[in-house]
Amino acid sequence: MTRMQQISLLLALTSPTVLFAASVPQTILPDNVITCQPNANCFSKKLYGRNYKVINSPRFTVMISVSQEGPYTRADVSIANNTVLPQNVTPEDFRVEVVTPKPKVLLYVPPSDLKDLPSSSPAPQPPTSPTPQRGSSLLPRQTAALIGADASQAPNADQSDPEAKSKTAEQVASEHPLEATSLSPNEVARGRVYFERVKHEQLVNIVLPIAGLVFEFPYNMR
Repeated sequence: MTRMQQISLLLALTSPTVLFAASVPQTILPDNVITCQPNANCFSKKLYGRNYKVINSPRFTVMISVSQEGPYTRADVSIANNTVLPQNVTPEDFRVEVVTPKPKVLLYVPPSDLKDLPSSSPAPQPPTSPTPQRGSSLLPRQTAALIGADASQAPNADQSDPEAKSKTAEQVASEHPLEATSLSPNEVARGRVYFERVKHEQLVNIVLPIAGLVFEFPYNMR
């Protein structure tokens, strides 16, 4: 049997199903990637006048609120360590992945490199429609702790005026950058993070790698 005849026989005996399966691209996300979607224990919540997306996982509770501020994308981030061991948080690892109209990776901008930030409030936030709304009674325990921790840091807030306390807590939380740190068990890190921005970005993923896990928050920036 010639070499050509051997190849023809091999092709004839090979299952079409096997050939098709080999051509299908691998699109399954790794186990360490947690994307904010309804079936991933992710929901939307309005806190201190800002729209947050919240992922509640066994290891971390991650909250993020995104807005446009000057030439940057600003993310207000809170991270709670739900484990019994210290966990490292490194904002320099965070990024924005532009999906449409043209894929691009936008990097973290250190506080020392920020320029031309407006003195007024940031631009309106993008909608949070990709995630469902839930009432406060369904808020996870660790997320409730995050809220209480923010409120407890409010200086000179009238404890009898919840609205004043919330506004003061929002201001305190938004005035400090999120710093690299080692989170003790049950400890919370919070602060703002800035990223590069392009003018015509539409669909983006805010990607937060934290201690071996990757949290992805999709946003429509239009």
